[in-house]
Amino acid sequence: MSAQASGHHHHHRKSVFETERRVLIAVDGSQNAEYAFDFYCLFVSRPKDSVVLFHFMDPVSTSSDPDLAFEELKRYKGHYMEGLERMFASRARKHGLNPESMSFGFSCDPPEAGKAITTYVRQNPVDLIVIGCRGLSKFKKAFIGSVSDYVIRNSGVPTLTVPLNTSGQQKNS
Repeated sequence: MSAQASGHHHHHRKSVFETERRVLIAVDGSQNAEYAFDFYCLFVSRPKDSVVLFHFMDPVSTSSDPDLAFEELKRYKGHYMEGLERMFASRARKHGLNPESMSFGFSCDPPEAGKAITTYVRQNPVDLIVIGCRGLSKFKKAFIGSVSDYVIRNSGVPTLTVPLNTSGQQKNS
């Protein structure tokens, strides 16, 4: 056996737990998003993870004037995101995770949520996507599931879909 073959070049490989991973978690105000986030915290998270919570919301506007509508949306977006960020930060703390390692991305067009995620992932390094697959609360049943399907097909990034399982029991399939 040549010296090379038996080579002692363990480049001091870092354990998986020391590697930094970038995780994108899709969130909206729904129970599904909360469940997916909790699932990540309990079963998936690692100390070195950096997390992007990627927000969705319905663009609600009462004004037909586009400039006013835009101002309104900006204001609404501010309140909405602050509320979500506070909520997820406190959930993270409950699980013993540091919310400081979490940042926030944003998209305000839920029907295009899948596209928004894949676009974000093309422009930013992401190692894992976590998405609730019955979530994104407020829009028609027709869209439901299509966001996670779209992301799985088009993101090119490993994607963990977390079905809402309110009983907390694993279903026997």
